[in-house]
Amino acid sequence: MRDTFDKVKMDEGRKAEIRDVLMHRKAGITHLGIKITAAAAALLIAAPLAVYAATNGEIIDRIWGNEGKNNVDRHTINYVDEGKVDEDGNTVIVKVEMPRIEYVSTDPEAAARLIGDRISEEPVSCTIGDTRFTVEAVVRDSIGGIVASYTIEREGGVNCLNYSQLDNESKGAWYNPDNNIEFTFREGDGEIFVDLERSTDNKVYCYEYMHGYCGDHLTLQLQELTVSIQEMCDRINKDHKLDKKDFIKDEKLVTVPVADSLDSVTFTSASGDTVTASPISMKLRSTSGDLVADHSSYLVEGIELVDGIDKIKIIYNDGSEYVLFDDVTDNAAYTMEDVNGCYYALFNRLVDYDNIAKITVNDVEFMPD
Repeated sequence: MRDTFDKVKMDEGRKAEIRDVLMHRKAGITHLGIKITAAAAALLIAAPLAVYAATNGEIIDRIWGNEGKNNVDRHTINYVDEGKVDEDGNTVIVKVEMPRIEYVSTDPEAAARLIGDRISEEPVSCTIGDTRFTVEAVVRDSIGGIVASYTIEREGGVNCLNYSQLDNESKGAWYNPDNNIEFTFREGDGEIFVDLERSTDNKVYCYEYMHGYCGDHLTLQLQELTVSIQEMCDRINKDHKLDKKDFIKDEKLVTVPVADSLDSVTFTSASGDTVTASPISMKLRSTSGDLVADHSSYLVEGIELVDGIDKIKIIYNDGSEYVLFDDVTDNAAYTMEDVNGCYYALFNRLVDYDNIAKITVNDVEFMPD
């Protein structure tokens, strides 16, 4: 959730907790006790490689392949817990175990079969202030998975986004609070991966993995503020009569066309819970209670988030596996829960759902219907 809530000045420890739960959560890693947890059938049969090339294989390789991405070994970082000091007055530094991340190459024939012509590649551009946004491609499924590829350009350097390799490994890129430009897709929310290999100071390439739903288009919302994000939040926090609308200098809504949704299949557990999987995401629906035995609940701004999923694995018919995440690995592009017993995950690779033998969530097996 990219909003300005976490920029408001408050107790830094509490702010970090709320930020982690709402924005920076990636399943599979514990961070300060909170889990941190994107052609017609005839053509596909006749010439999958031609279709793959026609649908811009490079974009597919960069979003779901290993083009421009390097595998990450498990490692430890030092996290500075802002606003907290120990008994000697020293800043509290917490060691955080970062997960192993694995990327795989994209099989052109599989990509052509799984994606086909269901990718929208009609570039849509809009400039707000001195920053230009161009949405290059969008893919979505019927279960809430949306992935958008876009660029941000600004002469003198893109300054509306903070990003780094470490951000790519954890929470994704985030708004620069000292900047006055905000952007979001109205129909979805997720995590931004910045292609560091392609990006330059003046042009940043982004792949956003989102959960949400859209009809025949996405809506890119761009806002230019009269002051920086940080100043706006400081003033709203000080004077509760003020609202964000009091600081909007310019706003633009950009319609981005999308192609037809990707297909999906359903897997069911012995207790009747279901996992629906597409090539780009999965949706877990659990009402049996099997998957919340060891859950933890957090009440954040009136929203109860239940997180009881510790590991998800996809096992294919040939015996190969895709570990979405476990206690040492995080190969999910984005994960989130909602309050209706559902859990969503976007994949960091294309999943050949027709060749899945089973899916395991924690220790529960889901078999194809």
